[in-house]
Amino acid sequence: MRKKIIIGLAITLAVALAAAFFLSRREDRTEITQTATLGRATVRKVLDATGIIKPEVGAIVKTGTRFTGIIRTMHVKVGDKVKAGQIIAEIDDREQRAQQEQAQATLRKAEAERAKVESSYPLQIREAEAQVAAAQADYDYAALNLKRRRTLVDQDLDARNTLDEATQQAGTTANTLAARKATLDRLQRESSLAIRSAREAVNEATSALEATNVRLSYSVIRAPLDGVVSEVTAQGGETVVAGFQVANLITVLDPTRLEMWIYVDETDVGQVTPGMAVEFRVDSLPGRTFSGTVNQIYPQPEIRENIVYYRALVRLTPQTSTDLRPEMTTQCRIVVQQKDNVLAVPNEALKWVSGEQVVFVQDGAGIRKVRPRIGLAGAEASEVLEGLAEGDMVGTRVVLPPSRSGSRPEQPAAGPPAGRPAR
Repeated sequence: MRKKIIIGLAITLAVALAAAFFLSRREDRTEITQTATLGRATVRKVLDATGIIKPEVGAIVKTGTRFTGIIRTMHVKVGDKVKAGQIIAEIDDREQRAQQEQAQATLRKAEAERAKVESSYPLQIREAEAQVAAAQADYDYAALNLKRRRTLVDQDLDARNTLDEATQQAGTTANTLAARKATLDRLQRESSLAIRSAREAVNEATSALEATNVRLSYSVIRAPLDGVVSEVTAQGGETVVAGFQVANLITVLDPTRLEMWIYVDETDVGQVTPGMAVEFRVDSLPGRTFSGTVNQIYPQPEIRENIVYYRALVRLTPQTSTDLRPEMTTQCRIVVQQKDNVLAVPNEALKWVSGEQVVFVQDGAGIRKVRPRIGLAGAEASEVLEGLAEGDMVGTRVVLPPSRSGSRPEQPAAGPPAGRPAR
């Protein structure tokens, strides 16, 4: 029994010594635990930023009324879809209806008066013109008779009193003619003024009726645009009072007209220009990636927590807008630069060793360390200009000996400095 215990202890000691020797040999060499094959791909330099979905100017309209009264009927509720011009609420309009009928009666009266004036004055003028013509004929006859009587009296062929009678008759007819002409002139002037006044009265009554109709139209509230009712602040039976400000009742949102505001750090805004592609996600749809284009960059900065940002505006298509909601927070990536079909190495394969950026390549001869020349550094991969070839097997997970890794563990070389957004 004692002999078996000694043999077991000897075997255990031998195994421990072998394991220690193996581990000591392993610690002196580099080991690759995960690899990737080098190939051609698209490399993109991006800026990460935070965005907010906002409605475009005019995409959200607060609809109210300038009408004071009791809401007779509220036809919509929050979430209902409406069309432009659709009746969404009605207010009690009995008082305005009475005013409308009064205005219509006033207009009818004014139109009747205008018709009377336009028909009566022409008749009076024609009558006065006839009287002037008759007076003119009487005057012409009296003047001719006076001339004839004067000739006869001068030749002692007629009595003197006949001349006096002819002279008196001529004077009388002249005065009658002058009076008739004055009456005609007065009627013509009065006709012009009366007709003008009657027409202006009709215009005034028409304007008053139109104003009443406009005020009456305020009792019917219509949707200002196609969209969705996002807010209702009053219900049927409530009284609305229109004062200096319009009483807001219903808010309508056009869900197809949204945009995105991206807040770009002041250190990165110089890299962003209109036309750059943008990719973004929202928490409510984690499996989807949306796209857009930078439309403009606002010159006015916004300071948040002592950090200066500039707002980049991204226009969204109607199809994209319908899947989003205002005030959603987005995680954005602005594509600053992109190269297609270039030799790309995964950023996980770029390691910092002794202050150098290197890649470990595994081939038939073992593991070799390569210091490649990197071009465009992307978010997931970087462009390789020299040092590596297509098809190389590079290590993405590498275990380095302490003597080689030093105080710096393996890490991707393309990562951003601490505190800065990922590129």
